[in-house]
Amino acid sequence: MVGSKGGTCAVSIGSITGLWGHPPAERLQKAVQWLHATDTMAAMQIPRTLAVLALLLAAVAAWLVVSTPPAGVVFVQGAQMAPADAGASSPLPARPPQDLAWRPLDQQLLAQWRGPYWLRWQVPAPTGTDDHDRTLRLSLRAASQLYWNGTPWISNGAVGRTAEEEQPGRIDLVHVLPPASGNATDELVVLASSQRQHFTLHGADAMALIAPAAVLYGQIILPWLVAAFAIGALAAASLYFLAVLRGQTRTPGTRLLLALGVVGLALPAVEAWRSLLGYDYPWHGPRLIALLALHVAAAMLLPAYLARRFQVAVPRAGCFVYLFVIVVLAIVLPGFDTRSAAVLLLSLLASALLLRARGDTEDRWPILALLLAGLLALLLARGAFLDGPYFLLLAVLMVFLLLRHAVQLQALDRHNALLREERARLSLQLLQRGIQPHWLMNTLTSLQELIEQAPSRASRLVESLADQFDRLRDSSSRQSIPLQDELALCRSHLDIVGQALGQPLVLDVDGEDAPLLLPPGILHAQVENALTHAGALACAQHPFRLRVQRGGGRWVLELHSAHGSSSHSGRGTGTRYIEASLAAASPGGWSFVQGIDGNQWCGRIELTCAS
Repeated sequence: MVGSKGGTCAVSIGSITGLWGHPPAERLQKAVQWLHATDTMAAMQIPRTLAVLALLLAAVAAWLVVSTPPAGVVFVQGAQMAPADAGASSPLPARPPQDLAWRPLDQQLLAQWRGPYWLRWQVPAPTGTDDHDRTLRLSLRAASQLYWNGTPWISNGAVGRTAEEEQPGRIDLVHVLPPASGNATDELVVLASSQRQHFTLHGADAMALIAPAAVLYGQIILPWLVAAFAIGALAAASLYFLAVLRGQTRTPGTRLLLALGVVGLALPAVEAWRSLLGYDYPWHGPRLIALLALHVAAAMLLPAYLARRFQVAVPRAGCFVYLFVIVVLAIVLPGFDTRSAAVLLLSLLASALLLRARGDTEDRWPILALLLAGLLALLLARGAFLDGPYFLLLAVLMVFLLLRHAVQLQALDRHNALLREERARLSLQLLQRGIQPHWLMNTLTSLQELIEQAPSRASRLVESLADQFDRLRDSSSRQSIPLQDELALCRSHLDIVGQALGQPLVLDVDGEDAPLLLPPGILHAQVENALTHAGALACAQHPFRLRVQRGGGRWVLELHSAHGSSSHSGRGTGTRYIEASLAAASPGGWSFVQGIDGNQWCGRIELTCAS
């Protein structure tokens, strides 16, 4: 048996000759080539792995440096809360009452309050001469009225007893503090209402911090400058990938990678929405839902892409179970950060397991190193990992995947260009063989005899010749043709040979109506090979039989023909044309093997289904 394979397909009829079917010298040469390829791959993986890890560590280190609060930032502790006594008919209090039942701030309980309610912080007095530049950042999902040492200060929206009465405030309020009282502490009291909060979150996340204005704004902006570099690199890699992708052959996982790139760009944009632009507090819930949806999308797309890109077979049941678990985690667990962390942890684990199952891929180690680094960071930092390092990890991973996928596309395009050149050359040789003087002379001699003996048969032979050349001309100008057109070309050729021979040559087909597109001439070349090597008379006595079937996501075509006594190595022009055509038409997976099957010659083609 002789055969060729493309992609990761392995097809055989009977026993296919493997490495141990070659002579000892050839086996030794192939073993040396395999060892050399393995060493080369390892030598390339190590620098890439170190490079991506160094890039990730540098990005995360820069983020941590600029996001770590400096010494001048003071988180005000000891917050208290109390419900406000505001009936439906009574006006809202203009000052904080003296008899409020204050209790320590409970973030989970406060998240359930709609208000109005009071909050109080005891702000430490400034040290030295830094009083003039002290700035407050108050994070609160509410409309609020602030009081400084009992005096009305600033408003953030309008506090209301109902949703209609309330005007929502900004979720983060930044403002320079009034002068200090000169006491050990200053009192910050807030009257607030959260009537427009459409659903209850796990915690209120109410917080007050004080710092010089430059330090405070630096804490808000500087981390996103680091993220901006990562987003810019990801955007540049995405544009480069799209430029490479344009007009080229699609490879497995291309659309999934593009979708993952969109998620990678959208995630930091939604995350930075609060810090850089701000919004009224009712938008906080939709923003958290959008972030969770993006985390879920990334958790689904990343393993799916890696499985498609590296052709790891995943059972359909396993896919459904994974998706079900992701959805359950995103719905059932308390708190958006907990849900996102659990979803991402499962995604990183699944992706690492997929890569571990595929150990012969050139880019396996760099990707696996990034995934394991993400797993370690998520387990150690937990919720803090989601605030910045996660999308830095995603950006570095996406840039690597996009660039490596683009390199693969370019290599595939160069390979396909060579295949197209080879196929064009072989197609010309086959066309020349189809009208070679010997065959054409025999046909014309038979035609001359038929004109004298059976004019009606001669007329039919002329029509068949015209039909044959017309079909050859049409198919040679197309990249693919329906199975039915290929069969018509084969039967036209057999009809001409049969008329010249005086005996019919038959092609029986099981599955003739299959919706399959083929490279033109791959069955016709096998028919010509059989006629050349077995002879027309043997082919008349043993009809051609073609079986077309689909299974396991692949089309299988088996053509049985007469074997004959002529020597046939299976490596002539026809065979090389078939292999070049299949490689150009189905780079992701094909195979062609042929050889003796009992008292017949059998050629078997497998093609990955297009859909």
